[in-house]
Amino acid sequence: MSGRLGRILQFHLRLFQWLGFHGLPLPGDASPARMRRRLMAWSLFLLIALSALIALCLASGEDWPFLFRGDMFGCVNDALKYVFAELAMVAIYLEALSCQRPLANFCVGGGAISLRRELQQYGRFLITLYALMLTELVFHLGLWQVQPLSRHMLLFWSSYEPFVCLTYMRNVQFVLHLELLREQLAALQRELGLLAEYSRFASETGRSFPGFEVFLRRRLLQKQRLYCDIYDMFKCFQNAFKFSILAVLLTINIRIAVDCYFMYYSIYKNMAPPGGIFTLNFLLDLLYYYLILPALLEIPAFIYASQSCMVIVPRIAHQLHNIVTDSVCCSCPDLSLQVPYLPFADFISNHFPLQIQNFSLQLLHQPVRIDCLGLTTLDCSLLTRIACSVGTYMIYTIQFMPKFGTHYI
Repeated sequence: MSGRLGRILQFHLRLFQWLGFHGLPLPGDASPARMRRRLMAWSLFLLIALSALIALCLASGEDWPFLFRGDMFGCVNDALKYVFAELAMVAIYLEALSCQRPLANFCVGGGAISLRRELQQYGRFLITLYALMLTELVFHLGLWQVQPLSRHMLLFWSSYEPFVCLTYMRNVQFVLHLELLREQLAALQRELGLLAEYSRFASETGRSFPGFEVFLRRRLLQKQRLYCDIYDMFKCFQNAFKFSILAVLLTINIRIAVDCYFMYYSIYKNMAPPGGIFTLNFLLDLLYYYLILPALLEIPAFIYASQSCMVIVPRIAHQLHNIVTDSVCCSCPDLSLQVPYLPFADFISNHFPLQIQNFSLQLLHQPVRIDCLGLTTLDCSLLTRIACSVGTYMIYTIQFMPKFGTHYI
């Protein structure tokens, strides 16, 4: 990542360095080569340490890592969460070690701006990070206030909660890079909108300046080159996070799914003390499940950031075709002529409408489509598919409820 960084971006990238997610030195770091080696060693150490912790938890039986002791269905659910957490950790840290070139090419420009402007620019990212972090903390404090923190619960949370936090922080790292990409797209949309307003004003009033058509042609060529740079940023994002996006979404989805299944299973098996399932102790046990509420917001936060980037491209095309090309001061009657996409080296055209069509074809053939390894597009329809999959397998769980033990902590 290059360019001059603001204070907010610098602080959060430094935070991702401490977590081992960002293996590149920041602008201004002394001895960048040495810093890169240290960051790579730190990421490798965290990967080995976290993998050893998961192996220890899975090998220790039911005494330490599993929240629901004495119940095979609960142990399987907890084991699934640990296994997918390991998958996410491997994907995250291997990408931090091996995908440094795309991340380094994810350019972030900009000069010195005020703190207020930075807060406006990164407002969505800051809300996503700190609001969800605060929500998670409040929920945990609420749980620990009403439920005794026994040694078993302390061991479970100390071994599993780090993976929850790391997957969450990786998720907001995706959001940060998508916000940087969205800012570039939004700026391009605004600038094309100004060009459209200039051309419309000149067409309606007949007022312009000598060389107005040449000015529009040059500005449009500049915007097309800018879109090429933005598309390169998008490809760098896809290449830098291609495996961990899928792993993180799967980990969060598995956590939500297995907790929903076991919540129904707990009620179905009536694993409460004598007096019915609505006794105080049983309800306190079920308070554990409200901790999935922050997880329910993590995937929509990422998808909303992804959707916000993708919807700007059609708006850019709309502003592009709003540019008036046939007026008193700028007459280009050959707008309907179709031309193939031309590379920039061959793109010196004397016809302004051909530039518009060329830019339009570029938007068509180089769309900003954020996906998981080409498997699924990360738009709002993914939320519907996730909800349908969880609901479908919930029905299977209800119909084929396992007949395991009923001992419940």
